[in-house]
Amino acid sequence: MLETYLDLLEMDYFEIGEAFKGLSDENVWKRPADSLLSVGEIAGHICYWEASRLAGGGGNLDGHAATDTDACRVSSPLIDSRFAYFPNTLATSPSEEHLAMTASDVFRELMRVHTESVAAFRESNPDLDSRAAGWPEDVTHKEKLKYLIFHVAYHTGQIYTARHLLGEKTVDN
Repeated sequence: MLETYLDLLEMDYFEIGEAFKGLSDENVWKRPADSLLSVGEIAGHICYWEASRLAGGGGNLDGHAATDTDACRVSSPLIDSRFAYFPNTLATSPSEEHLAMTASDVFRELMRVHTESVAAFRESNPDLDSRAAGWPEDVTHKEKLKYLIFHVAYHTGQIYTARHLLGEKTVDN
C-alpha cells in the first residue's frame, strides 16, 4: 500500500516538472499580484510541508509555527518557516539566498527535497494505519499521505496559474 501512495506522489512531481518547463528566471520570485505567491514561494511551501511531514516531526497542523523543521532530516533553503503559512508568506519577502536561485535551481532543490523526504519516510517504515504525529488522533500515516498527494497537486495548479498570470506560456496542462 505504501508504494501505491508514493507512486501517486511521484505523479505529482512529474506534473511539477511540466509546470516548471520554460519558467523564466525573472518570474520565479515575481508575484503575479500582491495577494498571490510567486512560483518560488509556492515551491518553498511544498518543500516546507513535504519535508516536515515525511522527514520531520510531523508538522504543526495550523501551519503557524515551524516547530517541526528543527527535527527535520532534510535541509534546504526552501525549507523556511516564511513559506509555511500563506498570510505569513505574503507579509514577508524571500531572502537574498532565495532571490539568487534561478528557476532551474528552485526546481532542482524542490526535487532533491522530495527525494530525500520520501527516502526518510521509507526508512522510518511507519505502520500506515498508526496515528501520525502532529495530527488529530484519528489521522493515520495513510491519511497523511493522501492529504500530501492532494496538497502537492493543488499547489502545482497554483504554479501553472501564477505563470499564466505572469504572461508565460506553459506546456499543455
